[in-house]
Amino acid sequence: MKLLSIVLTVVLVSIAAGDYSIDDYKAVGNSRNFTGKVVFVTGSSSGIGAGIVKLFSILGAKVVVTGRKAADISKVAKECYELSPQKLKPLEVVADLTKSADVNHLIDNTITFFGKLDVLVNNAGIYPPTNITQPDILQVWDQIMAIDLRSVVELIHRTVPHLEKTNGTIIDISSAASTTPIHNYLAYASAKAGLDMLGRVLALELGPKNIRVNTINPGFIQVTEKPTPYNEYLRSITPIRKIGEPLDVARAVALLASTDAQYMTALIL
Repeated sequence: MKLLSIVLTVVLVSIAAGDYSIDDYKAVGNSRNFTGKVVFVTGSSSGIGAGIVKLFSILGAKVVVTGRKAADISKVAKECYELSPQKLKPLEVVADLTKSADVNHLIDNTITFFGKLDVLVNNAGIYPPTNITQPDILQVWDQIMAIDLRSVVELIHRTVPHLEKTNGTIIDISSAASTTPIHNYLAYASAKAGLDMLGRVLALELGPKNIRVNTINPGFIQVTEKPTPYNEYLRSITPIRKIGEPLDVARAVALLASTDAQYMTALIL
């Protein structure tokens, strides 16, 4: 028994001391360096998506800027180029995510242009008000589901083979509306609730392929400098009394895409 006690003590001391390289600890200081990484963000020609690609450009990544309007895409791409320390040229692609041909074109162009994919950020979404009694509820429901949920499934389906090669990561931009009912946003809230569960299920499915899947649920994010009539109310119901901005979401995306989050999957932030 005494010998066993000594052996257990030695083992426990060894575990406590750790056999891990101190270089792994030092690397945390460089965890936001995305040099050489390829980051694909849907809906990145404006708003939150634009904030995400701009931050990743500053952090050294190669980015894909995409949306429905070429002029908006070019404007954001120019900003990304100017912000990039290495003056890396973003890939600009006009695409309608409800069309499979456009989705395929977008992914194929990304792989052809950059040769790989490391980070997929599903950010594109629409949020028109809906309620169960409106005459066109099914039409609007289908439009919202097509962009906010179905397109995400199709994009992930098509990008898994590429992400598997890079031990890549998927980050979905959902909403606080996925867990907190909001009057007159029936379809949007339902789509985002579905997106939350999609992330959890895919984390289980793709974990063995070394692909992490996480979700971010922002509260109210002001995407323009012009305040809305509801700013004061929204600020008053926010715990830190602050309305979010695109950079707040972009920071969270950078965290989840970084090596600091390499043991994080199935999270909903």
